[in-house]
Amino acid sequence: MNEVKYQSRQWLKLLWVFLPVLTLGMVLFDMRGQDLALLPRAIAVLMVVNLLILSMFGHLQIRLDRDRLQWQFGFLGWPKWELKVNDIRHVEVCETQWFEGKGIRFTREGMLYNAAGRGAVRITKSDGTRLRLGSAEPEILCQQIKAAMAQRIL
Repeated sequence: MNEVKYQSRQWLKLLWVFLPVLTLGMVLFDMRGQDLALLPRAIAVLMVVNLLILSMFGHLQIRLDRDRLQWQFGFLGWPKWELKVNDIRHVEVCETQWFEGKGIRFTREGMLYNAAGRGAVRITKSDGTRLRLGSAEPEILCQQIKAAMAQRIL
């Protein structure tokens, strides 16, 4: 088993705050003038849906070991991506733009995986495609990826 060189978790706070509030507001708005006996059942169903969404997308976890870089959203282990360190050609610190948003995004620079903040690491793969990983500490993540890339050469 490879030793973990870097690991971080970035919470998608916006989702944790606004999703429950928004869904509760929608239920209350939809239920006005109707039989309020159905309200507890509707709230229970929406709570289950909210828990499922938060379990899948509530945070972004990044993990780097000697051979591979992995990132995933949520607690369920899906969606999950992996990139072998050998398949990384270049890495650099960058910033995301406010309009690119949070979550999993297709941008003009390639895929963006981001949960909070504007700091990110731009990764150019061996085939020339690029992706960006949002990070609260992009300088440290970039440095650790470069160190893993240097070790593969040795």
